[in-house]
Amino acid sequence: MRIRVRLSTVATTAIATALLLTGCSSTPAEKLEDWWSSGGESRVKGLSDTASQVNAVSMRPMDVWSTTCQELLAEVGKAKKLDTIPSENARGFWTEALTAFEHGGNECVDGAAKKDEPRASEGIREVQKGIGRLASAMSLIRSDLQAK
Repeated sequence: MRIRVRLSTVATTAIATALLLTGCSSTPAEKLEDWWSSGGESRVKGLSDTASQVNAVSMRPMDVWSTTCQELLAEVGKAKKLDTIPSENARGFWTEALTAFEHGGNECVDGAAKKDEPRASEGIREVQKGIGRLASAMSLIRSDLQAK
């Protein structure tokens, strides 16, 4: 009988510890709020600011495009280091935005380095698509945070 009680206590303790470690008690809104406050907000702002700069420099000579596109790529790298966004609603748009920024930024940098304006311009157009995806993700994130 004593062994059975000890095994039961050990099993209960193990389950309770696992639940605490995995955070099963967190609601989706709480998880999103944690993601937002632990880097999500600053990454969204960084992506938005640098993508807007890429859009703005597209009207200037091509020799300034590369630097701004490299800054965007650096922001994408920081955003990719975040945990997966906990909002199922926003996750697709977030992923599409990062993909567009990364692909477009790389095309912009490579095109500008090779003086290939059509390629660099195509990269900037891809970044512009990413701006729309990021805006959609932000709208859904705001909605999910307000639903809390």
